[in-house]
Amino acid sequence: MSSPITYGAAIERQPLRGFQFLIVGLVMAGLVIDGLDYQLLALVAPVILEEWGVDRGSFGTAMAAALFGMAFGAAGGGWVGDRIGRLRALVLAVVLFGAATMAASQTDGVQSLAALRVLGGVGFGAAGPNAIALATEWCPARVRTYVVSLLAIGTPAGGMIGSLALPVMLPDLGWRGVFVALGLLAVVLGVVLLLVLRESPVWLLRKGRVDDARDVARRVLDKDIELAEEQSDAETSGRLFSGANLRLNVGIGLSFAALTAIVYGLGSWMPSFLTAAGFTLEQALRASFAFNACSIAGALAAGWLVRVAGSRATMLGSTGLTVVLLVGFGLALENVAGTPSFAARFGVDALAAGVGAFASVAVTTLYAMAAILYPPEIRSSGIGLGTTMGRIGGILMSFVGGYLLDFADGSAIILFGVLALCGLLATTAGWLVREHVVAAG
Repeated sequence: MSSPITYGAAIERQPLRGFQFLIVGLVMAGLVIDGLDYQLLALVAPVILEEWGVDRGSFGTAMAAALFGMAFGAAGGGWVGDRIGRLRALVLAVVLFGAATMAASQTDGVQSLAALRVLGGVGFGAAGPNAIALATEWCPARVRTYVVSLLAIGTPAGGMIGSLALPVMLPDLGWRGVFVALGLLAVVLGVVLLLVLRESPVWLLRKGRVDDARDVARRVLDKDIELAEEQSDAETSGRLFSGANLRLNVGIGLSFAALTAIVYGLGSWMPSFLTAAGFTLEQALRASFAFNACSIAGALAAGWLVRVAGSRATMLGSTGLTVVLLVGFGLALENVAGTPSFAARFGVDALAAGVGAFASVAVTTLYAMAAILYPPEIRSSGIGLGTTMGRIGGILMSFVGGYLLDFADGSAIILFGVLALCGLLATTAGWLVREHVVAAG
């Protein structure tokens, strides 16, 4: 047997294997359903508001509840994943949010719905850090930015699928039936993940399970190799909140908070503020579709952009363009009077698409930075920390978004002013973080 080498070194010069594609594919499926189940409430909010007869400000409690749970789930789920394994933590998260989504179908008021959305949010939040850590640790370094880009489209892809599927599903199933069907789908997928996937060799080696790591690594290695544990900087090893990680933690955390406030602020309230401006629900859902579809394009482009330009330039460029487009979006809505013309509808769709694209580039770049710059023993925790900060921003914007709209008598100009300020704060990771993912040359 050859001299011990790390798993990363062993796979770096090998072609990708079928099992690695399977891991990325199933993890991606879990994140798509995560995004679909999370955005489900925002997409059916107009239907529930009419059925229950509540105002948008009061309903903001239910809208923000999932993000509140996600804040705890991302931090706690990342910590759990570093200790019991990324795969087991991911399975628990998927089953939890699936069961909570099914249970939410039986609610009849804002408070009970909000309570179940908090529980489901713990699962939503825990899924992301462990999914990214699991998939990237199985793949060679040369493709990790692309893997992160692919996984980052899970939430917008879920929202896009929901925008397309709900007009077909709602007439037959109603919003309650849709919640049951999609929650059950998540639970079934959780079982499939447990049966089919395996824990990463990187995590197993870190826990001293050398034989187990060698066994699972045989699925992708050309020959039996004695594996060695990856070594990290002693100053940062096992210490997420060490001084060496301060700039990384603060930069990624603040940018995640600001960008998630933008993404979830628009994702949660776009159907509501567009219908208040005179758009039909179908037209509002079309704008939501454009926002989510171009979020997917932006996330996919981020992997290439980070490889070509590096993470610093990508962050600064994408956040700057996001600010410009948010200002334009808010001004465009202020100029809509009465029934929106074709030009107004086209302009709103284009602006929603642009914000979705560039904000997604920035968010995906943050995920790539966290997945690559944090050492293996705290990788899930590092991703979870950034995601938790993001959820805090999302909670605030989802909660106050309805009040900002009500305060302005349905006008979205104040909401968009706040979102533009968030875009400026999102530049933090570009100029504060000292070490960045360098361009591949």
